[in-house]
Amino acid sequence: MSILGQDEEFMDNMKYATPDQLSDKVLSNAEKELNELQQQKQQQLLDQNKQFLQTLFQDNSTQPIKIRNVQLTNGGSFRNSFIESQFHPLLTGEVFPLHRYLSIIDNISKNLIKVGVVENVLCNTHQVTSSTSSPMIGFRCGLTTGTGAIHVVPIFNTIPIKRFFAKTGTNIGNGEGDGYIQFQLRNIFGGGENLVFDAVTGTKTSSSYLLNYNQPIFNNCNYIWENRLSLNTRNLDWIQSKVHAKSLVNKIYTQFNDCKLNHEVILENSIRELDNYGSKSFQVLQQCGQNVKSSIAYNINYDTRDSKHLPFNGSYFQLGVEYNGLLKHNKNPFVKTATHMQHAWNLTAINSHVLASTKFGLLYPLNGRSSILDKFFIGGPNDVRSFTLNGLGPKDQNSFIGGDMFLNGGVSLFTDVPRYKTSNFKFHNFLNWGKLVSLNHNGSLWSNVKQLSHSYCLSYGFGILYNHPMARFELNFVLPIFANERDSIRKGIQYGIGVSFL
Repeated sequence: MSILGQDEEFMDNMKYATPDQLSDKVLSNAEKELNELQQQKQQQLLDQNKQFLQTLFQDNSTQPIKIRNVQLTNGGSFRNSFIESQFHPLLTGEVFPLHRYLSIIDNISKNLIKVGVVENVLCNTHQVTSSTSSPMIGFRCGLTTGTGAIHVVPIFNTIPIKRFFAKTGTNIGNGEGDGYIQFQLRNIFGGGENLVFDAVTGTKTSSSYLLNYNQPIFNNCNYIWENRLSLNTRNLDWIQSKVHAKSLVNKIYTQFNDCKLNHEVILENSIRELDNYGSKSFQVLQQCGQNVKSSIAYNINYDTRDSKHLPFNGSYFQLGVEYNGLLKHNKNPFVKTATHMQHAWNLTAINSHVLASTKFGLLYPLNGRSSILDKFFIGGPNDVRSFTLNGLGPKDQNSFIGGDMFLNGGVSLFTDVPRYKTSNFKFHNFLNWGKLVSLNHNGSLWSNVKQLSHSYCLSYGFGILYNHPMARFELNFVLPIFANERDSIRKGIQYGIGVSFL
């Protein structure tokens, strides 16, 4: 669906890992030595720049900053319009206070890194005399004299990314595994344009081909335009069926540096074909065949967490709204909304952390019928633990057919491993609950909402987790406390891998 969940896209996120995220095991000895030398050089430059800035700003703490020009090393892979747009805040000819100058430098560095045009960037600040012209060649600023200001030249030292990159590998997560091959062309036209091709085969995904093109909008790294063309066949074991999908997704989203509020607009057009291979459900049999989806969605999220995978501080809020029915060929038009809230805080008295999460979703079909491919599904090692993947909610014969409305949540307590307080391994205890229901179109809104007021599934568990920079790994002992007769429970050991957990 277009209202995206982080856990639903985990397998794709793993495949889009950059070379910086790969293990050192794939690097040759020469590459490791080169990386070490580069890191040493970067640290020396950083120390020199820090010492210079400390001396400079201690001696001139009340002085304004005047930019004479801007220098860029290894800038041959960028087009002029892109670089001029990034450095424009420094080239206005204005005189900056110290904090403003440092903020601009920081934003430029973050922008170059987040669009993937450089592996790393360091900025050295050189002081020049105000009475003579700087002999260095670079981007010149305006004619403002800046009398009494410190005249400096910022020099950006960049390490460009490799423009072509290919990799193969395997992924294991969310109860599935796959093998993939990926080709990347990055910074194609010198302005952060990227083209990615993926081919995947696995246990849940029989075959998948994805072509993804993305770029900053008008050289602005805060706004990204993304286009994805995909062909895939995926196994849906909870309804004993396969779905063959051909889709084109166009997306515009923001990625601000300092603002915690970001937005996303998604236009999706897809042709989906449901192929039953073992379900006895009448609903599954009835909905087999082609289904056209043409939808537009809007997501807004606010994120102050210190980590996306395992936050110890901060809050997260996401709200998404989707409308399907842009084309008259849509058999199942609907309006869908989903929210996700999360808050983490410290318990200093016992040296622990608490994480509370809750999710809510509502699917309202506009013609009285909702497609199984659009419904909500809950349950699994990343969701309501102690239940099988998508093993909660309405069931028809041997198939879990999903629901139109759900509410679930969880509370987790994280503690350090004794003697290894600084490691990424943590002990945790958790309590999860959830309920998934179908809408009764003959009943009132209040009667439908009342379905979520009782008979929740509840589970408890404890285990150990590892917080990797790319994902979170859990190995738990789980026990269902309350469950409905139709639910598929899981007692004992359960493992989960993903980027979002209850």
